[in-house]
Amino acid sequence: MKQFFLSVMGRWLLGLGVGLGLPALAAAQCTLTPFPAGCPTPFVAIDVATGQEVQALCVGRAVRFDLSCGRSIASNLLYYNALAGTNTTPTNCDFTPGKLTNNTFTPTAAGAFTISELANPASGSGVGTVFVRNFQVYASPAPTISLAPCLNNSVALTIAASGYDQYFAQVNGGALIGPLAVGTATIPAPAGSSLTVVGRYLANGLCEGRATQTVPPIAAPQTPVLNRLTVQTVLPTLTLGVEAAGLPAGYRYDVQRADASSPGGFRRVFAFAGASTAAFTLANTSAGLYRIGRRDVCGTDSAFSAPVPTILLSRASVNNVNNLTWQTAGPVASYTLLRNGTALATLPPGSSAYADAAVTCGTTYTYRLQATTAAGNQSVSNEVAVPTVSALPPAAPLLNASFDRQNRVVLTATAAGGAALPAGSQLYYSRQGGPGALDFGVVPAATDTLRDPAALATLLAAPPCYTLRLQDVCGNTSRPTPPTCPSLLAVAAADSDGLTAQLTWSAFQGPGSPAVAATYRVLSLGADGTVLATSAPTTSLSYFDPTPPPDRQVLRYRLEVSGAGLPAGTVSYSTTATLVRRPRLVVPNAFTPNGDGLNDVLELKGRYLNGFTFVVIDRNEQEVFRATDRTQTWDGTIRGHAPVNAAYVWRLTMQDETGQPFIQTGTVTVLK
Repeated sequence: MKQFFLSVMGRWLLGLGVGLGLPALAAAQCTLTPFPAGCPTPFVAIDVATGQEVQALCVGRAVRFDLSCGRSIASNLLYYNALAGTNTTPTNCDFTPGKLTNNTFTPTAAGAFTISELANPASGSGVGTVFVRNFQVYASPAPTISLAPCLNNSVALTIAASGYDQYFAQVNGGALIGPLAVGTATIPAPAGSSLTVVGRYLANGLCEGRATQTVPPIAAPQTPVLNRLTVQTVLPTLTLGVEAAGLPAGYRYDVQRADASSPGGFRRVFAFAGASTAAFTLANTSAGLYRIGRRDVCGTDSAFSAPVPTILLSRASVNNVNNLTWQTAGPVASYTLLRNGTALATLPPGSSAYADAAVTCGTTYTYRLQATTAAGNQSVSNEVAVPTVSALPPAAPLLNASFDRQNRVVLTATAAGGAALPAGSQLYYSRQGGPGALDFGVVPAATDTLRDPAALATLLAAPPCYTLRLQDVCGNTSRPTPPTCPSLLAVAAADSDGLTAQLTWSAFQGPGSPAVAATYRVLSLGADGTVLATSAPTTSLSYFDPTPPPDRQVLRYRLEVSGAGLPAGTVSYSTTATLVRRPRLVVPNAFTPNGDGLNDVLELKGRYLNGFTFVVIDRNEQEVFRATDRTQTWDGTIRGHAPVNAAYVWRLTMQDETGQPFIQTGTVTVLK
């Protein structure tokens, strides 16, 4: 560290002005000059707690500055000052404001600090000197550490960089182990031990930080189990699903594939964390024999699961027979072949092919092969889909006719039993009634919904029914479905004010033909389609609503239909019918703002009043009251003045819920 002293050019009173009651020189300058020969450190820093000299300082640790080189100066002529930075001296060389009490300094921040010493002359005149030493202040944070317990009474200690030059470990207050570098090291320390890490600087060993943790216990080791290995995809790359158990946390685990060129005959292909059980996917991998490996964090122990092979399944369909072949990467005890998720056959361990002749053209079958190993683990092949060829006509699908929220007919086709429609097949929709018979043409089965383009008014005039035929990929066509007829809903006011509603509708006819009854529920809707209320199920074709929402001008209703041969969980909706009720405003023709508590204010009453403007004007056509909310009332005052007996004109304007203008006017008299 390069050292300097600065000369104070001026009167020796500089720095003593305050103590002697004399003015200090405002424009004094300090000039750097080398330390005197033979005195490399005119003053030294002494650690207060230990009494030893230090060459660097610690945050939060007090140091005292003492004279060296045999120098002797009276305490009233000696000043010390500490400022952040290098070669930083007090402004105008004025040491009095920042003088260190008892020549002692306790750093509060890390970094470079300048310690300046002012020695004033003992005589009445002369030149005072300012010696400067630059010190580095070090912070002493607690080191950042983590502990991972291992078997054999050891622990993996990980030390993160905390700024120290070196680190030491101490177990249960014993001897220091180290020095240790940043990173991970294995330390002998059983579970429950107290492990302390000490960080130190080479420049000042007193600037140390400590962090203590208790070594946690490690779960008892288990032998991993590879429960299930599933081939999820084969193309464009092989993807495996892995399900494993016996994986207590605190150990390192990996998936290994057999490789004769690797030590032990297996090579690591994937690492993962333990958590009792695990399920994950391996992408871009290869067929082979797989196992799960376990080792503790310190690498002192390892164990492996029984290996499980992959199974790759292939398929072909010829002459109404689905042919399946497979390749297995290791020994198994038995096979089970699944078709559409159900066991089809149990096969011996040496088999590699199967022919399924119990199939129907126009149907896609999915196959999967499951194998059990000698250890009881499972290997599952990839799933393959096989479309089959046949001369038999396909089964007729189910057809549902329903109205969407825009009152458009939506036709939906499904296969009986909830299966998917045969891939590659075609759907032929037909309308009967309505604006006349209409073939919608050929639609791919993948497009299982279709809208009728006819306008609602046309459909209401002649209620329509629909049928559907399916043609499979072999050119075979099903019989037409039974006619399906959606319900048409109508609503009318059941009283003169529209406070109740009467609903009627046409019968729904579903895939089960008229012989299967339909069940209806009436849905009361909000403007955004939200269901506000639902009636009890009924088989009737009418419904009386005695209590529609009193705060809604427009009543909206829709039927939800079930049964009638529709698949479980499937419903049809009717048209959405609306009943528009006229807004109503009730304003008294007079009120008496005399403070008797009776009829003191003008208030608005009525129904379906939203977003309105209500204005009252006097005979001079001056506005005296305005309201946009029914909670606002008029007490008869006009711009803060007392009510005036007179007749006033009022006007209410608004747009109702349907967007139509609504205007009402009248008069009201103020009677005091």
